[in-house]
Amino acid sequence: MGGDKFRAWLRGIPPEAVVVGVALFGLLALFVSADPAPGVSWSSGALGDEWYNVISARNLVVVGQWATDGWDHHLVNLPFSLVIAATYEVFGVGIDQARLVTIACVSLTAVALVWGLRAVVGRVAALFAGLAFATSGLILYYGRLAFLEDLVVLGMTLGVLVLARRDRLSLRGGVLAGLWFVVAIGTKPNAGFNVAGVLVAVALVWAWRDAAMRRWLLGACATIAAAGLIWGVVIFLPNREAVMIDVQIWSPGKFYLTPAEILNWINLYFQPDNYANDGLYGMQLGSLMVLGTLGGLLALVLRRRVSAAEARLAVAAAGWLLFGFGILVVTSYRPNRYAVPLVAPLAILAAIGLRLAVAWARESLAERSPERAGLVGRSALGLVGPSIAAIAIVVAVVPGLNWYRQWAPTATHELASIEDTFALVAPPGQRIAGNHAAQYLLETRNPLIVTGIANNGDFYSSGVRWYLAQITDGPPPGVPPAAWAARHSVACVQWRGLKVECLYNVP
Repeated sequence: MGGDKFRAWLRGIPPEAVVVGVALFGLLALFVSADPAPGVSWSSGALGDEWYNVISARNLVVVGQWATDGWDHHLVNLPFSLVIAATYEVFGVGIDQARLVTIACVSLTAVALVWGLRAVVGRVAALFAGLAFATSGLILYYGRLAFLEDLVVLGMTLGVLVLARRDRLSLRGGVLAGLWFVVAIGTKPNAGFNVAGVLVAVALVWAWRDAAMRRWLLGACATIAAAGLIWGVVIFLPNREAVMIDVQIWSPGKFYLTPAEILNWINLYFQPDNYANDGLYGMQLGSLMVLGTLGGLLALVLRRRVSAAEARLAVAAAGWLLFGFGILVVTSYRPNRYAVPLVAPLAILAAIGLRLAVAWARESLAERSPERAGLVGRSALGLVGPSIAAIAIVVAVVPGLNWYRQWAPTATHELASIEDTFALVAPPGQRIAGNHAAQYLLETRNPLIVTGIANNGDFYSSGVRWYLAQITDGPPPGVPPAAWAARHSVACVQWRGLKVECLYNVP
């Protein structure tokens, strides 16, 4: 892209899109160092997975290799690890730097929604979509943390928004969308369900009757298949054992596949504040789920009023949601962070529904008002759109912002203090082993061994003399009891009511 074209491209970004993106970035970045808010998810991953997500990138920058132990996470989240590694190389290693990357991801997603939808649903409805996404409780919570879903939702959104433009319905446009879908799947493989939903929906509705859509579909599928083949040959085959170890950290979930099981689990899923849905329908997603569902129903009922671009986006968003929620309905492990990528299609459907609702209300009022030709009638018609949009924005925006307002004054920064403590006392260059090594020692310059599924063997015999362990723990594997009894602690910490943990040196 030449300089003039690039400047013209920048000038084409709607100002309101920039405002929404910058506001979201500022709101989240203001608390970039704060601990994860308590009580949002029953999953322990909400308090620890950030560090597991970034450990490979940290290792590459600090010690020059992706893995210093049995964990090699970049093999299964390569796009994310590459972005974080580049960020660490430029700005240094720390959880705050990684969080700023994911904050940028959700902020760019909000910008993309406003920008990509403006020509399809109009300025007001597109702005509503960006605001609804940005203020969803799931985005306000997980968008501030270093989770893979934040890059997934960006990749999925940019891929689907290619369908907003008729001139992108080509093989080249399909390749472009496919590349974004590859970013999503490469970041977190379960994004494949979301991508499959989009592709299946497009294929069922258009592939048999629209040559342009067939070309788009071919380009997207071919790109995803080629990327999968490359990953299999370059990464999986030479690293099969390491990949299978990575897969072990994915919490196993039972699939409920018999009709009776599915009906029972769906019943649990839609009960408020139930462990089965991880509180999904409270402050986190409830209002947008209602607005998105209404938008989808309006698009179906008023389908004669739906433009071609709206129809493409509505079908893609519906397929995205059907497959995305579908897999959550039939599996027993579904923490609410898995629904972060589903906020965007709900916002798209809600925006389409808002545009249709405003148009239908104006037409109905114009037909029924006896004063429609007069000043009063014109004033009433002029108020219809802003009134409906204002109500929709309030319903979408208030719950998430209200939760954020209540949490912000109580935010703690304990973990940042813990990391600073260990960064001061960790012995330079020494290997350190421990279950929370990544979480507490991320900012050190030490090779870390994150003990657990992959690293529960004897490291003492290979020279490891530093261990991060709970104060009540017995000797780690391989450490002689006498050596453990003679251990010396250099720092002890406690976080969120967990047992006290200390960094020990053993002789």
